[in-house]
Parts: sequence; C-alpha cells; structure tokens
Amino acid sequence: MPKPLKFDSAQMRAGDAEEIWRESLRAMYEIKRPRDVEFRAKIQTWDLGGAMLLTQHAARDDVQFQRTRKRIATSGVDQYLVHCLLGGSLTSEFADGQQAVPLNSVAVRDMSVENIGFARNAPMLTLSIPRLALDKRLPEGSRLHGACFAENDPIGALVASHVRTLAAVLTEMSIEQSKVAAEATLDLLAACLLPKARLDATRDDPRLAPMLRAQALAHVERHLLDPDLGADALCKALKVSRTTLYELFNESGGVARHVRGKRLDEAMRRLVSPRHARERVSEIAYATGFSSEKTFSRAFKERFGCTPSEAREEQSAVAASGGKTVEEAQGLASEYDAAVRRLHA
Repeated sequence: MPKPLKFDSAQMRAGDAEEIWRESLRAMYEIKRPRDVEFRAKIQTWDLGGAMLLTQHAARDDVQFQRTRKRIATSGVDQYLVHCLLGGSLTSEFADGQQAVPLNSVAVRDMSVENIGFARNAPMLTLSIPRLALDKRLPEGSRLHGACFAENDPIGALVASHVRTLAAVLTEMSIEQSKVAAEATLDLLAACLLPKARLDATRDDPRLAPMLRAQALAHVERHLLDPDLGADALCKALKVSRTTLYELFNESGGVARHVRGKRLDEAMRRLVSPRHARERVSEIAYATGFSSEKTFSRAFKERFGCTPSEAREEQSAVAASGGKTVEEAQGLASEYDAAVRRLHA
C-alpha cells in the first residue's frame, strides 16, 4: 500500500516543528500546550483504501485539543474518531461531563460534537471513520459520542488489540488487503459498540427513517442561501407533514435553528477564506440569509464565541506569518486534509 504520511519533530528545526504540527492539525482542533516545554511529537497516518484512516500520534507533556463550534463549521469533516490510548492519560470534557479514557481500551468521539481533550504524554492510535460507514451498521438513531469501555472490560481490550494489530501490519498490506481490513474493522466496531450506543429513536418510527432525514439535510445544504428556505419549502420538497418534518429536525433544535446554524457555518467559512477576503462582513451577512449585520453578529458570537471581525482577524494573522514554515505546514496539512476528505462510506 502507499507509504504512510509521517511527521517527526526530531527531523526538523526546533523553531519550525511545532508550527508545522499545529498547522497540520489546525483544521481539526484548536491546540494549546506549554510554550516553555521542549516540543516533541510524531504522527504517522495510514489510509485503508479510502474507507478509514489510522493515525499514530504522540506528543510530549500536556496538550489540549479543543473541537470548537468554529472548527466544526470550517473543517467540513463528518466523522467518528476511535481513540486507543497506549500510555499516559487522556481526559475529555463535553456536554455530558468528563470522561477519562482507560489505558489499552478505546473511546469514541463524534466530530460534530464540541469537546475538549486533555492529553499528557499520551501516545495513541486513532481511527478516523466516515459517519455513514458506522451508522449504517447500527440501529437507527444510535448516538456514539462518549462510548467507552472500562479498563477491565474484555470487549474493550479486544477492540484495542485489533487496532494495535492493524498498526503493526498495515504497512505490509496491499491496497486491496487494507480495504478488507477496513470492512472487518467496521463490522467489529459496530458489534462491540452496539451495547454502548444511545438510542434516540426507535426503529419502527418511519418519521425518523435515516433516508428521509438525509434527504432533508441534503435539501438544506443545496438550498442554504435560498431566502425562501424554511419549514414550508422543506415540507413541499419532501412531501411530508409539518409534524413529520419537526420530528426529523428535533435533535437539531428545530428547522429554523438548524438552517440558521448552517448559514452561520457558511458565513464562518467565507470569513476565513482568502477567496472572500475582499467582502465586507455586512456583505457576507446578507449573502448568507441575514437581514441585518447586527442580528448576524449577535447570532455569530452566540455560536462561535467571537465576533465576525475577530474570526477574520485571527485568520489574517495566521496567513501573515508567512515564510517557509507556513508553506511546509500547509503542504503537510494539505496531504492530511486530502486523505481525510477522500474517506468514503
């Protein structure tokens, strides 16, 4: 199979390595670590035939990985991460509370959910899996974020052992063999995670059928900037009643809230994109369906924790840092980003 993508800070100039590492992970996380501690990190990523990625990552001392609403909006990544902790400690905080990941076990993170991970000398293996690849193997309405096995759980040990074995043998596999391994891994994960999944819907409820919800979400994406997009337009397009429509969007807080959130995400993407650098904030607000800049700014800050101007200034500061380091970082980040976006279910 193709050679894995590699990063090793020991092979780079000390001043460049951390910036390259941060830039490579910037699309996924906001990262914090002590600046007074020598930086050491390694990354190695294998592509299993486009079906999933397996990444081995290790960083020295304390690192905070934060999946913010801004990162969720701008990354365009809709995946699950399955972490297998090999050493040190890894703790996550999200809406449901705090969770410590046991050694030599696995924990699942949904990349559409805000969370903060605190790692300390924590080498780990991580599977990046397209959402649909796992969802279609589980009951309708399954929720996997936060699924985790206890330290002494033999099923957790089984899954962790499988992930470690994958890392040991992948380099010797052909592309076709890696695809077989990916399918086997997905089947194993689905079977082992089934008892851990939370069910928010019942299989016999046709209003929550995944196909219908997928059609509704796809319609929103296609017509996001249509000023007439709303409950009436969706009911007409999907040929469903308002009751059915509201059930479909119940977990998103309703149709209007979902549409507004997606429009804010699009606004964030435009604000940080060089292609839209000449557009004023007010122009982006109107283009994404907001009737006034004041309403847009208030909603934007509520969703992302910063004003539209602050979001743009932050991106401008990153771009202005320039130099060889940024170019190298963007090259590595682009390779990783391309691998992530090639994933398919």
